[in-house]
Amino acid sequence: MKKIACIGNFDGVHLGHQLLISRVVELADDKFIPTVITFDPDPETIFTGKNRKYLTTLKQKKEYLYNYGIKEIIVIPFTKEVSYISKNKFIELFLNNFNLDTLVCGEDFRFGHRGEGSSDYLIKTNTKNFKVEVLEHVLYNHEKISSTLISNLIKEGNIKLAERLLNHDYIIEATILNKEVITENVIPLQGEFNVSINHEKSILKENLIDHPNKKDVSIIFI
Repeated sequence: MKKIACIGNFDGVHLGHQLLISRVVELADDKFIPTVITFDPDPETIFTGKNRKYLTTLKQKKEYLYNYGIKEIIVIPFTKEVSYISKNKFIELFLNNFNLDTLVCGEDFRFGHRGEGSSDYLIKTNTKNFKVEVLEHVLYNHEKISSTLISNLIKEGNIKLAERLLNHDYIIEATILNKEVITENVIPLQGEFNVSINHEKSILKENLIDHPNKKDVSIIFI
C-alpha cells in the first residue's frame, strides 16, 4: 500500500506539525498509510557539532505521532554523509524509495546539501515519483509557531504559552540524581514550578528538584 507522508524534525509535535499530520491522515483515508518521515539525530547537532536539548525525545515524538493517527514512522539516520547529499540525490535515495503517493510539507521545508532543496523545488522537479502538497505556516501573533519559539518560551519560564502552542502538556523525561534533573528535554532557566512526578507534587527550579534519586521519571507541570 502506498503512503501519504509528511516530513520534518517534528520536535515538540506542536500545532504547526499537527496541521501537517492531520492533512496526512485526511488524505490517507484508509486508502493509504499515514506516515511521518523524520530524522535522528536532529540535523542541527550534525551541523553545529553540539548537543542540544529537545522538546521531545525520539520516544516521546513517536508516542505523539501515533496518538495523532500516524501508522508508520520512517526515521532517516542523519549523518555527516547524509548532510552532503545533493537535493536530487536526496530525492533519489530516500523519497523515491518510500513508496509515496503524496508528500505533505511546510512551506519552509529544506533538504539536500546546505538546504539547497525547497518545498517549491519539490513541486517543480520531474525527478520525483510522487505528488507534493505544501501547507502554510501556523502563526501566533504573526509569528510562525516553531520548535525554536516554544523552546525559548520554556527557557524563559512561560510554560503556559508553550503548552498552548504545543497543544499538549509539556513533559520532561528525566533521571533524578542528587536532586539534579538529567534530561535531553529543554528545562526552564528561571523561575520555580509546581510539578508532578508519578502523582507526587514537587518544585522544579532550573535543573534541581527536591525528589529522591530515580530513573526514567516523567515531570509534568501543574
